[in-house]
Amino acid sequence: MTTYIVLFVAQFCFVATKAFQQLNVMHHKPVWVFWTSAVMSVFECGVYGAVTFKAYEVVNGGDLYSFMLLAIPLWLGGSLGSILSMAIHRRMRDARHRNNSQ
Repeated sequence: MTTYIVLFVAQFCFVATKAFQQLNVMHHKPVWVFWTSAVMSVFECGVYGAVTFKAYEVVNGGDLYSFMLLAIPLWLGGSLGSILSMAIHRRMRDARHRNNSQ
């Protein structure tokens, strides 16, 4: 169970930063791109690490079904992370536009 929770959190954070990175690239924010890449790399290692540990358990125990269940935290973490990233980026853009219009 712990592997699934760790994978959900890692995937959530990885995809959130990845989506945020894409928005930074689209809006030409090179400083944000640099530091977001650093954060992304940490969470990406968490995702790969969790999947690797589960794969090791499957090889030793033969429980392929539990390995297939990894798709659930990957899916939920990824989709929720993307939605959060879009909301944060929109708020940042809206705040910047409000400040520029005053």
